[in-house]
Amino acid sequence: MNRAYLKHFTFQASRYEEYVDGVCLSKGNCNTIVVSKPISHDCVAFNLVNEVPVKIWDHFELPVLGYAGGDVLKDRIQYGRLNTLKWHDPTEPIVCNIFNNMTCIRFATLSPLRIVEFYGEFTDIQNNSRTINNSKYGTSVSME
Repeated sequence: MNRAYLKHFTFQASRYEEYVDGVCLSKGNCNTIVVSKPISHDCVAFNLVNEVPVKIWDHFELPVLGYAGGDVLKDRIQYGRLNTLKWHDPTEPIVCNIFNNMTCIRFATLSPLRIVEFYGEFTDIQNNSRTINNSKYGTSVSME
């Protein structure tokens, strides 16, 4: 799991689930690519490309509080935080969780509290000058 922390990565999702108040609103197959790119030591940018089957921002940034600040938990990496600030757009993600099994990425939104989970696999994780690739999808996505 730590191999994805603060790394530029590509995640190919083939399935999604959307929840509000613990109730599944929608689920199904998808062809969504989640791309993460650290843009500074305290911020990560995300792009959702191809088919995005739910109403959620397709480009956004989340704060990084650091390894010691609680970004790396026992079961997940967590960027952003739920807090008492009011978000004006219910489709703006405020939290991203990347789970240990490396097959699920979750985004949370506020007003109402909504969870969107994408299931799939990492196809690329860049680790400094070394890149881990999975050529199954043969796709390349750039955030530039």
